[in-house]
Amino acid sequence: MRMASVKTLLVTTLGLALSLPAIAHHSGAAYDRDKAVNVSGTVNAVEWTSPHAWIKVDAKNEAGATVTWEFELPSPVTLTRRGWAKTTLVPGDQVTVTGAPAREHANIAVATSVTDKGGKRLFGAAADSKE
Repeated sequence: MRMASVKTLLVTTLGLALSLPAIAHHSGAAYDRDKAVNVSGTVNAVEWTSPHAWIKVDAKNEAGATVTWEFELPSPVTLTRRGWAKTTLVPGDQVTVTGAPAREHANIAVATSVTDKGGKRLFGAAADSKE
């Protein structure tokens, strides 16, 4: 093989390998948007990370045991544009989160709305209407 062909093959392979996570990340197929979960509980962690922020909520299941739900949110940049700060939600806050559950993982969902203890919608259609 000629050196130019090897370089082309290497660059092409590297480009494909780097693009696969992006393709998988944006597929949307990981969540069942035909179903909804509604979880009320206590925030135990907020992860202000890219490409998506996450909130973890401790809630009681049907048997009365505490389970931790993980909710995917938009990117920190998007949340900031919608008026959020790193301190909008903190551990100990009481919230209700509605979302679409993950197809293959229990207690994981993508959030479609987040409401605080007082009923103020922090994220979702009403909260995002200022854009």
